[in-house]
Amino acid sequence: MALGLFNVGTGPGARGVGGKLAWRLVRAAAVSFWVMVIAFGLMRLAPGDPVIARLGAEAEPAAIDRLRRELRLDVDPVTQFVEYFLALVRGDLGRSIENGRLVTDIVLSSVPVTLWIIVVTILFSVVLAVPLALAVATARHPSVPYAFRATTAAFLAVPAFFTALIGLIVLGVQFRIAPVIGYEPSFPRNLAYVWLPALVICTHLVPILSRVLYASLKETMSEEFVETGVVRGVSRSRFAWSYLLRPSLAPSVVLLSYMVGVMIGSTVIIETIFSLPGIGRALVGAVINRDYPVVQGCVLLFGLFVVAINLVGDIFANWLDPRVGLS
Repeated sequence: MALGLFNVGTGPGARGVGGKLAWRLVRAAAVSFWVMVIAFGLMRLAPGDPVIARLGAEAEPAAIDRLRRELRLDVDPVTQFVEYFLALVRGDLGRSIENGRLVTDIVLSSVPVTLWIIVVTILFSVVLAVPLALAVATARHPSVPYAFRATTAAFLAVPAFFTALIGLIVLGVQFRIAPVIGYEPSFPRNLAYVWLPALVICTHLVPILSRVLYASLKETMSEEFVETGVVRGVSRSRFAWSYLLRPSLAPSVVLLSYMVGVMIGSTVIIETIFSLPGIGRALVGAVINRDYPVVQGCVLLFGLFVVAINLVGDIFANWLDPRVGLS
């Protein structure tokens, strides 16, 4: 019986937490593989030639042919993909066409900046969205929910790049409480450079999270066990967590894990505006320069990170509310 809980199934209908978790890992591996395939294919379909981008249109034909052979761009795309996949299995992401650096070194030097932005954004979002949704859900005045919806809709209507520019001008240039350029990688000095970009992303993330959590809280408040908690006279902190927040947080946790992909997309713009040397900015430069290996490495890392966060979010949501389950 105990072992039956962890039997590994062969499909989404597998029984037991162990089987469902194993199936999710299989799906995560499949998604990661297709992310790699799509990144590889889109770069080959996009117009432009990385060899011409590096040497220039006026380069000698012999030099162009020689570099094309060195980069293995003279073979068909299927052969290129097989060679890329076999190298990836060995842990080799290749070298940059632009400067010859190892893609692994480029990724490892850029990804900490982006990860810090995402981590601080998640912390800000939780700290802001949870109390906001709880306060609105428990408010007795009927005008509070209407004001809440109107305010969150207004924040969602403003583009992130516009908010970033306004924040940079007001907080960075006028009040000088945030640096406008540069980056210090050591902790905790790096927090001075990432808190404003994270706050900008929160202007879109917090309204979405708080709305979802508010709707979930209102649904939870109509359950009978909430009335039981009121009758039993439990403490306010226990009532807020055990009777309201914990049964209501699961949808928001799942949403937050999926929103990580949106946050990664936002960092591409945010890192450019704030001149942060993150992986999003490295990806933009690689696309402009037609640097196939760097683009493929960055996109693959994005995909792996999003898949991992989604899996962690589903597991955490299942812990908060077992009714969610692991599908």
